[in-house]
Amino acid sequence: MTLFMPLTRSDKLHAPEAVRESEMATGVHGPRLKLERRLAAALGIAISAALVEVFGSLWSGSLALLTDAGHVGTDAVALGLSLAALRIAGRPHTPQMSFGYHRIEVLAAFVNAVLLAAIASSLALAVYGRIAHPQAVQGETMFAIGLAGLAANLTIVSLLGRSAQRNINIRGAFLHAYGDTLGSVGVVAGAVLIAVTRFVLVDTLIALFIVVLIGASTVRLLRDSARIILEGTPADLRPEEVAEAIRSIPAVRGVHDLHVWTVTSGLVVLTGHLSVAGNATVQEAARIVEAVQQRLRDRFQITHSTLQVDSLQDEMIAPADVTRMNPP
Repeated sequence: MTLFMPLTRSDKLHAPEAVRESEMATGVHGPRLKLERRLAAALGIAISAALVEVFGSLWSGSLALLTDAGHVGTDAVALGLSLAALRIAGRPHTPQMSFGYHRIEVLAAFVNAVLLAAIASSLALAVYGRIAHPQAVQGETMFAIGLAGLAANLTIVSLLGRSAQRNINIRGAFLHAYGDTLGSVGVVAGAVLIAVTRFVLVDTLIALFIVVLIGASTVRLLRDSARIILEGTPADLRPEEVAEAIRSIPAVRGVHDLHVWTVTSGLVVLTGHLSVAGNATVQEAARIVEAVQQRLRDRFQITHSTLQVDSLQDEMIAPADVTRMNPP
């Protein structure tokens, strides 16, 4: 006997309750308008800060300011992509897009990572050129512009910090801003050293430091977004623990063909087969499935699961035995 349970509460993907459930799980759909406003404000700040730092770099001759401006510029692009992805992800589910447009947020994070890699490469070439041909830097101007950039980045980080913990799309923009905040600290510290010591090589070293920061952010974001795109098991879940939790449910004899993956941040999906006794009825199988789904929601926050129930063949009565037990 093989039972397939397609109509459980968490499997009715088009039902209003399931839609609301998945929206709550993503962490951004409830206060979506508030988050969009934060992203829009951060976008305006990033564009303004990048323009100011480009002007300051031309004025002071600081390569560190130019690399920081490049990083802030990618912040602006990342914020724009995040804002667009957030709005697209809010579109309703359709029969053709059964999970909606949630994964567009992951795609935006991946694009952000590729953009970071391109910017880091171009800035590394600029650093190499400056090492070969050093030039004078105005430490006082560099300090003033760097301080303004630091204030802008701190504001962006405060706007996005909480949401970045729950959403990989927002995390992409946050990593841009966080890395750039560290870069701005380096610019300010380097400006002070240049103003005091007139050692202009500090500017190039700070620029190199910013490039390294961008590279680190790139690796983390590429890793996280690629894992979701490739439908890997979430990093904070161990399949062995999930399987053991399922087997601990009474009447579950075993579990196999278990797959766990992430649709988007906060929305984890599971499919699998449950082995039960051969004499289990359809009603008993339905209760087993419901108990397993409740365990998955409570312990692992897996809100969408599709489970097939398989009876153990060695516990079933063979047709020949049925004939002998019930002669005509």
